[in-house]
Amino acid sequence: MDDSIYKSIIQESSFGYTYNELVFDKSGIPVDYIFRDVNSAFASFLGTTKIDLIDKRVSEILTDFSTDSFNWLEHFSSVSLSGTPTSFDAFSQSLNRYFHFTVSSPARGFFVVISFDITTSKAMEKEIAQKEEERKQYFDNAPDGIFIANKEFQYIEINEAACKMTGYPREELLSLHIFDLIPLGNNSVFNIIFEELNSKQKSRQIVKLKRKNGSLISVIIDVVKMKDGKFLALCKDISEHEKLEKEKEQYYLAFQSISQPVLITDSKGIIISVNDAFVDMYGYSREELLGKNPHMLNPGKEVYENLGVNVFEYDSLFRDLWQSVNNPSVRVWKGDLINRKKNTSLVWINLIINALYDNDNNLVSIVGLPIDMTVSHEEALSNRIQLFQTIADLAELRDDETGNHMRRVGLFAKLLARELGMKEKYCNDIEIFAPMHDIGKVGILDSILLAPRKLTPEEFEIMKTHTTLGHNIVKGKAEFEMAAAITLCHHERFDGTGYPNGLSGKHIPQSAQITAISDVYDALRSKRSYKEPWSHEKAIAQIVASSGTHFDPDIVQHFLHLEERFKKIFKELADDRDLKIVSEL
Repeated sequence: MDDSIYKSIIQESSFGYTYNELVFDKSGIPVDYIFRDVNSAFASFLGTTKIDLIDKRVSEILTDFSTDSFNWLEHFSSVSLSGTPTSFDAFSQSLNRYFHFTVSSPARGFFVVISFDITTSKAMEKEIAQKEEERKQYFDNAPDGIFIANKEFQYIEINEAACKMTGYPREELLSLHIFDLIPLGNNSVFNIIFEELNSKQKSRQIVKLKRKNGSLISVIIDVVKMKDGKFLALCKDISEHEKLEKEKEQYYLAFQSISQPVLITDSKGIIISVNDAFVDMYGYSREELLGKNPHMLNPGKEVYENLGVNVFEYDSLFRDLWQSVNNPSVRVWKGDLINRKKNTSLVWINLIINALYDNDNNLVSIVGLPIDMTVSHEEALSNRIQLFQTIADLAELRDDETGNHMRRVGLFAKLLARELGMKEKYCNDIEIFAPMHDIGKVGILDSILLAPRKLTPEEFEIMKTHTTLGHNIVKGKAEFEMAAAITLCHHERFDGTGYPNGLSGKHIPQSAQITAISDVYDALRSKRSYKEPWSHEKAIAQIVASSGTHFDPDIVQHFLHLEERFKKIFKELADDRDLKIVSEL
């Protein structure tokens, strides 16, 4: 074949071609080389043209020639000087390309290079290798067991998790068959798997596997039948999960069956669970509670205030609750609250709250344990009230007064409090505590208390001490704050001439002023050892005359709105000894 044809083929080919001559220094050491001939493909590798390359030194074209990652001169000169051809792959950092080189030498000092740009194929090889490495990494480090078996059901590949799961070392497990891990009595489940593999090429079941030590584990197994007849199985050990689920079920059963009401919220205070006892206690269905805020059980500030808890105590109570819950170093809060049931009735509870935090001190959930204290709360209050009422009864009996007198005073006081627009708690309390106004008389000598004559100044001073004596009996007890004010101040006068402290005007507790009018009206209407009973009209006139001196004029005006009801109550609850007199008046 004509040389021109060869030359034409080389010049038009897609591979790179160069014919090169070495350049030596004075010592005969190669220091550069010259492109004597190149084809267009090679010129394109360098981003230039044939004309710009021929008879040029490589160092003129590739300025970083001597520092490139591929040592061009060393590789090519060794072939040129030895005459031994070679082939190799190399990466040029300056060109940022991979090449496959075939180098030969037609004469000493000259060499021919045939170069193929293999950058794309190298990238593909690298990507394939990387994916293979990733696959191997996943296979080897997958948390779940991976088993590959051949057509004869013998294991041919397993990962570390499979060995750990079954308790077999790798070599021993690879010597086993699938059926070696099937426990006796479990063939039916595996038969289902093989049937599904034959029909659908895949199957997913929960099965038991037998470990080397004979123990059983539960796994979710996903099996795929591959095209070459092999089987690939992915097994996830759920033994611990099953154990936790059983424990969770036991805890849930205990949670639902215990008599202690329990409420659980998330970190934002939204109810996520309640037990049957909680549902029974409050009367709401579980569906009505879930997703709600426990604030739905709070009857509100007004109810608290009506029951004797002022707004400052209310705010302090809940502020302390949430400060404790949101403090990881505290976490627990205990206190008494008032809740409202679905049927609108109120319930006094002793509440224990536990805030649950994770290891990073993030609030996870809140557990509330309410204990219904309504009965014991009411019994305790009732017992204390009864105790003081008993003392009051003794005082009244020693003072020649009757039980109906105390009942009437309580009713009168309650009517007046309502007329004045007081809250229901206040009205209920004053009905109980107004009759206790003279409780301190238990400490007064009979010779003074029952004297059928006008007391001497000295005796009257002793008699006046019944106010402080009564106050000392009930003071210091939050629920008897009104009783303490009434016992101490019911003889104070609006103009400041009363006792024991000479209080005047609005400085006198309103409860004491209400009690004073109620007591005076009843005392004027009742027969005493030292006086005859007054008529209703005369008693009213006396109270009106005492407006601004003895009594608060505002309370007197409200009293006048009720005078007919006072008259009716006195008549209906008149004592036997007064019954005849009342009918005659």
